[in-house]
Amino acid sequence: MDQNDIKNMLDSLADFIPQASLWEQGFFESVQHQFGKYHTLSEPQVKTIQKISEKFSPEAIKEREAWYASFDEDRAEILRVCAHYYMHTGYFRDICDEINLNEKFVPTPKQYKSMCENKYAAKVMTAHRAEPKFPVGSLVTLRHAKARSIEYLVGNVGWNTPKTQRVEINVLVLSTTEPIVSAAVGGKRYKCMPIGGTKSFCCDEKDLKKMKRGKK
Repeated sequence: MDQNDIKNMLDSLADFIPQASLWEQGFFESVQHQFGKYHTLSEPQVKTIQKISEKFSPEAIKEREAWYASFDEDRAEILRVCAHYYMHTGYFRDICDEINLNEKFVPTPKQYKSMCENKYAAKVMTAHRAEPKFPVGSLVTLRHAKARSIEYLVGNVGWNTPKTQRVEINVLVLSTTEPIVSAAVGGKRYKCMPIGGTKSFCCDEKDLKKMKRGKK
């Protein structure tokens, strides 16, 4: 690509670069300065500028406009649910922060596909939309492993058992719509309160089981 072609490409992109990402804006400013001083760019630099320019072709602009126009509440809900999940994994941190700061944030099609159209997101949404096995107001029992992890919450009612002894903690279900943090089966999220306790906590549906009723 000769100097005139590079100059024309940079001039054409200049009008659109404010809509690009911060990294792309910084890269553009750097190569624009370099070209103005030395009248040349390296082949990798040219390829990167071409790639950025493709985002602002008439076809790409039309496709993006259609995407933003079609971004409805259903997709917005999926985005929010997935963002809560990824906040606990460390992935997509920048996008998750943007979603939390701006409730009107709309990701690019590529961002949405990466975050919300993968096998983990599908499992999270399945858990989110599933009917709870234990409705609000249910009395249930924590499975042993989870009971051990939150036993300190019910210390005020007298539990202080050896680690080798099985702990039975019965709880009241307060909510079945807490943000999902696990893509595992049974990942629907609950808020519960230990019977006789004063502190609520969250757990997954897989951590709960039916409470055994005493014989009359």
